[in-house]
Amino acid sequence: MAINWPANARKSFGSDILQASHTLDQSPLFCDAALAALLDAYPRDQLGIWTFGEHGEGEEAPVRGRAPDLSGEELMQAVRRGRIWLNLRAVNAKVSDYGPTADAIFGSLEQASGQKVFKRDMGVLISSPGVNVHYHLDIPLVSLFQIRGEKTMWVYPATVDFAPDERLESIVLREQEEGLTFRQAFETSARRIDMKPGMAVTWPQTAPHRVQNGDMLNVSLSCEFMTLPGLIRANALYANGKLRRQFGAHPKRPNGLTPATLGKAALARLMKQAEKRRIANGPTPATFELDLSAANCVRPLSGVEA
Repeated sequence: MAINWPANARKSFGSDILQASHTLDQSPLFCDAALAALLDAYPRDQLGIWTFGEHGEGEEAPVRGRAPDLSGEELMQAVRRGRIWLNLRAVNAKVSDYGPTADAIFGSLEQASGQKVFKRDMGVLISSPGVNVHYHLDIPLVSLFQIRGEKTMWVYPATVDFAPDERLESIVLREQEEGLTFRQAFETSARRIDMKPGMAVTWPQTAPHRVQNGDMLNVSLSCEFMTLPGLIRANALYANGKLRRQFGAHPKRPNGLTPATLGKAALARLMKQAEKRRIANGPTPATFELDLSAANCVRPLSGVEA
């Protein structure tokens, strides 16, 4: 399998949008039969099943579902017929057949960045035609590999205008999910990327983004990882959140590996060690179940609306 990042990627890795070409779309691991088998092998209680509303201004929270009794083949049918987004996180750690693919991806990222890549999580995304993924950000670094279908991705600047400090810190502290408030005025600052099979992209850490699928089933690999600078920055954001909430401070967002950023990262490690346990919000509760006989394959659970 071939993965080719730009020759000069080290200069701007982690601070700019970089695109690559790859041949992973030719792998038999991502045909319909293989994906159905993967869905059968993957721990069902850990499968992320989501649906999203239409894109628009404001904040659009994803809706979580469940599918305890459907086979992998039936799940694939639901994706084709509904508006479903399946997220199989850390497939490389849970289904051994996909380990070599993850090793090749993260090895290519190490070579491109010139840095050690750790906290390696290769997720397989299987999503319906036309589905929209809401405006959000991720704390780890991320690379997206397009395998099947086409989608459009919009990446926005990683600045306070597009993700306020308080919201960014809330995500780092696990007080909320990754979603953010979208404004139509943001579009003039977005970088649009039309993703096709054989393309990959990585973008600056914590840069907000959103995705719109084309009119076909989509399969992508969402590869989360950390580098040492990325981990230092995430810890500095953690310290900022604690300083703001516990001491009323107004800390500046970390910008590069400055002495202040390194000091905050060290402080964050002390804060985490001092905490007996971190209390995070529980997972979003499921409000629908996948049902091939229901409209859009979504059946609201009793007492709630999907």
